[in-house]
Amino acid sequence: MNWKIDSVDYDFKNDKFIANVISGSGISFLVEEDYYRQMMDNYASSVWRDELKTAVAQKVKQVTGSDAEVIINVSHMGRDALTYHDEVPSYSTVSQKLSSEASIYIKGNFSATRYLQEMLEIKQWIVEKKYDASLTFEPKDKDVYFYLPTEDLKKIKKPEDLNPYRLQNN
Repeated sequence: MNWKIDSVDYDFKNDKFIANVISGSGISFLVEEDYYRQMMDNYASSVWRDELKTAVAQKVKQVTGSDAEVIINVSHMGRDALTYHDEVPSYSTVSQKLSSEASIYIKGNFSATRYLQEMLEIKQWIVEKKYDASLTFEPKDKDVYFYLPTEDLKKIKKPEDLNPYRLQNN
């Protein structure tokens, strides 16, 4: 499998070892024991996080013209390394099952006048790619952010449809 153990830690609270492993392709993931002392890992979700982060960052740069901070969360642990090995399906093929456990956060340099249009374009691309996940936009120069639940992504069709999802930063 060409995987390397990067570190091993002991979780005193749960009485188990946790290893950080790096795959041959550079994906970092965790391997640990479950409550029945069976090995489980988050290899597949680490692959999905990497896939989404790379694709979303490229799309945001294409739309806004600048780099953005992109944070992906796909909370999924299981015996994925044994199931998928090097053949992890793309996130779009499993996203409907995992959408309630997934989020995409984008903090970027959106246009001062076209930021709603830029966010809409990125949102539409995410829907087209079937990257089902809740979506948060945080423009760097504004004191607001936009939180779009997964189930509402397809309902948003025009820039003004984003306004109900506008929230104030504290």
